Amino acid sequence: MKKLLALLLIVSMFSSMVVFAAAPFDVPVPEFTALKTDTTNANTLTGSNKGKDLITNSYFSDIRNTYGHESIVRMAALGVVKQYGDKKYYPASKATGYDVLGMLVRMRGNEAAVMQRVYNQAGSSTTTAALKQLMDQEYLVEAQTLGIINATEVLNLGSPTTKELLAVWTSRAIGLAPVFNQQTVFTYSDWASVNPVYRSLIEDMTTNGIIPLKNDGTFAPKENVTRGELAVIMASALETQYAARTITTGFGLVIGVKPETIYNNGDTVKRNTVTVKNTDGTVTKLVSETHSKGNQQFDYVTHKNGIVSNNANLKLGDEVEYVTLAGALQYVQVIDNNLILEKIAANSSADLYTTFHYGTLVDINSKTQYKNGKTVVTEIYRVVDITGDVFDILVDEDLYTGIREDVITYKESKVGGVHLLAVGDVMEYLVNENREIIYIKVAPLDKTKLSGTVREITPISADGPATMTIYGYDDKVYQFPLAPYANLRINDRVTNINNFVYGMPVDVEISNGYIILVEGESYSGEPGYIPKYGKMRMGEIVTVYQNSFSVKLSNGKMEIYDLNQETQYTKDGNVVSKEALKPGMSVKVYFDNISALDASKVEIEAPEILFEIIYKGKIKNVNGARKEIQIIGSDGVSKPEYISNNDWLPADSYSINLKTDDKTEYYAGNQKLTINELERNYSGYQMYAVIKKVFGQPTVVRLSVKTGGEMMFSSTVRTVDHTLGSFDIATKENFNITDGTIVIKDGLVVPSSQLKARDTVFVVSESPMGAYDKNAMVVKVVTPYDNIFDKIRIGAVETVNPSNITFRNYTQYTNNFLNAVNPNETGYYKFYTDSKIVDITDPANIKTIKPADFWHASYARSENVDKNYSSSTAGLQFERYYAFMVVNEADSSIIAMHLRHKGLLSGQNLDDTLYKETDIPTKLEETFTGAVLSRGIVTSDDTTWDRVEITDSHDWTDYTGQWTANKANIFVKYTDAIVIKNNKVISVEDIQMGDYIYVMRIKENALVIFVQ
Repeated sequence: MKKLLALLLIVSMFSSMVVFAAAPFDVPVPEFTALKTDTTNANTLTGSNKGKDLITNSYFSDIRNTYGHESIVRMAALGVVKQYGDKKYYPASKATGYDVLGMLVRMRGNEAAVMQRVYNQAGSSTTTAALKQLMDQEYLVEAQTLGIINATEVLNLGSPTTKELLAVWTSRAIGLAPVFNQQTVFTYSDWASVNPVYRSLIEDMTTNGIIPLKNDGTFAPKENVTRGELAVIMASALETQYAARTITTGFGLVIGVKPETIYNNGDTVKRNTVTVKNTDGTVTKLVSETHSKGNQQFDYVTHKNGIVSNNANLKLGDEVEYVTLAGALQYVQVIDNNLILEKIAANSSADLYTTFHYGTLVDINSKTQYKNGKTVVTEIYRVVDITGDVFDILVDEDLYTGIREDVITYKESKVGGVHLLAVGDVMEYLVNENREIIYIKVAPLDKTKLSGTVREITPISADGPATMTIYGYDDKVYQFPLAPYANLRINDRVTNINNFVYGMPVDVEISNGYIILVEGESYSGEPGYIPKYGKMRMGEIVTVYQNSFSVKLSNGKMEIYDLNQETQYTKDGNVVSKEALKPGMSVKVYFDNISALDASKVEIEAPEILFEIIYKGKIKNVNGARKEIQIIGSDGVSKPEYISNNDWLPADSYSINLKTDDKTEYYAGNQKLTINELERNYSGYQMYAVIKKVFGQPTVVRLSVKTGGEMMFSSTVRTVDHTLGSFDIATKENFNITDGTIVIKDGLVVPSSQLKARDTVFVVSESPMGAYDKNAMVVKVVTPYDNIFDKIRIGAVETVNPSNITFRNYTQYTNNFLNAVNPNETGYYKFYTDSKIVDITDPANIKTIKPADFWHASYARSENVDKNYSSSTAGLQFERYYAFMVVNEADSSIIAMHLRHKGLLSGQNLDDTLYKETDIPTKLEETFTGAVLSRGIVTSDDTTWDRVEITDSHDWTDYTGQWTANKANIFVKYTDAIVIKNNKVISVEDIQMGDYIYVMRIKENALVIFVQ
């Protein structure tokens, strides 16, 4: 609220000076200046007294454009990485055990102790090979002293070491203690191949980002690592030791470079002072000096554009990170990404008086003037704000000191000063209460126009801005907040928001999601007339009653609307029934009478799309007339593939025909295509397609053409910038979000705006030919085992045939919801020779039935006749078998099935207690009132009571449609359960402590357990 008031105050100050075109520079306009730089209290950092050696030792002739080259230079500057002769590092070579131990000892800061012992033992006749052997031995001794390696691991250290040992040694070096009772599921899929003692250590190393997982989600413990990969790991590990090693870092923008020569008692000092404005507004001076006396050189390593050099490499406008060790400046890296802006935004977020402005740069000028006895060049950047107001941004440069009061500017993935700006740039700029600009970001301004009639106005409140709801002439409803500086006019006269009434025609301009201009007319032509669906309300369903429902409106008000036989219900353009209304859904409610509460239509909001599958393949044929696309395998000979969790699996057929409709969208990057353009320009290209079923027909929702090489990543989203359309992940990969990016979240195709920081994602990306950037093609917020419970079927066995069965009185799960019991007969469920069929009627005599014998045994309803049946007494004529099973949905085949005579649960005797078969659905429904879906981590196994204890558990809540955390551990009895892992039956004994499981249970008794 304070931000809003501050902005209103600023705008009111300038309201008398509003103009609608850029004024000449000699006409005074309101001014913004760069954030003031206080150099009087600047912190000074001086380069290392071994600067020359640092620079020499940090240069490698063979690392340019190789993996980890930045980490190699950084670690060399901090004394962790060494050259391997001839100024080479051999980054692609496999790292040996001695390589690893040497780096870990140096990372701990114990290099001096090792070299002292080597010096004491080596002599003038020591050969190079002998010296290396001696150094390897002393590094080993020091590593043992530090507890990095134990005696059992001193084996083949001259050979490439395994990733598992690297992780263990590194964890010991940074003081990470082993946790033997791991309480979370292992995030790497091949944890079973890791030494059990090391599993939790490796889990912590990967989740903390010290050692990355492979793109397929595996750790690969027995694989080797390259020296380039080792340097990256060392850089991440060293970050945990910054405090212990007295290492500090800073970030900022170079605002001044001042070389000078000083004569002092016969000592000629050549000094270069690089002034950095830090992200928190403070100033740091980076000083390097060369002294003629003693030939001393205080310098530091710089890394810029892949080139290693000294202080002379730094220029005005460079975005830098600087690193000190024990107070001495060691390393400065020039970086080109959004990191500085992120840190500025974090430092500014606590300031309630900072405000955002948007505008266009229309002119650039400069003038030389005298300020406080100094000659200063002032650059003037004239901006027309989206309000139409004109502002000048002033940047001063002192010609004597070289200090430049610059503004950190982000443009086209580069960070620098305002020199990056050009006339025509559309900018977002953050201004503090002193009218100082904190930073500028150049980004396209999203500006649109809308015409329609006013439906609702909500006034400004403490919780947010005023909003206007408009019924557009395109028959769509829009709701936008009003910018505090919005230009509001009725009949060409300035007015306030309260004068816009229901039904008034308006023309609106929207910029970056905010209304900035509203022009209305006070006479509609037909006063009092309301067309069909003319009145509308928007909100969220709270409760659904028999003939009405309550809705919470966007302003917090609760209203109840009546439903009748004439009310229409739609969702995603399709007609649905009243049963589709669920609490929590966003809806638009339409009325035909301005004063009535009878809803004529209820439109369920469905911006997300429930999809069936995502295909990858090559476009073979496009038939626009038939609205059909044929795809084949990406290589032209294999099968198309579909995405499953974090991998591509082959489809069943070598070619697939996909239908399209009028809602299908086609993209190549940000370019939206027609189906004719797709046929004409992109036949033979690879593509990704999201499929949903429309009337049982697989139909393309969105298709994105691939124009570059594919890569896959599994990680966590670090930051998302929806303004620029990009995000990066914890493994430091950056991706562009294009209009064609397919985002999947919780089984739904969702807008890219729903991608959030800290989401765990699986990303399929492409690198377009001729570009270094990666475009995100498919982003899946990874939810392991989507809709896993949909594989469960429960019911009474009806028929048993030689290779299939049918059920009657059956049910199944759909998206975690248990459907009502269906009294009709099902279709056929096939069983194969590996189908696991078990009769659990008698706990003392569990029978495993061979599929070949199933037909011959008496399990069909008609084969179980009660010879004592009487219609006048309790008991049914047929004493059937009840079953629960897990099927393969691809072909409706049985993976496993458990049967029990006369009842679903132990002790349940339905067929001897009921009078009519039509009562079976009711009794089963009563049984299912205790059905619960649970998930969590196995923490103990109580074999006495046949149950497992689950921690960090959640139960599915039908009412909210989401998982709800339990406050305590739960116990699940597994006596009769089917246990499935990777679509195969396993025994209860195969469940391990730490396994993540999904359970379908009735009260405490598990029917099915899925092991992740």
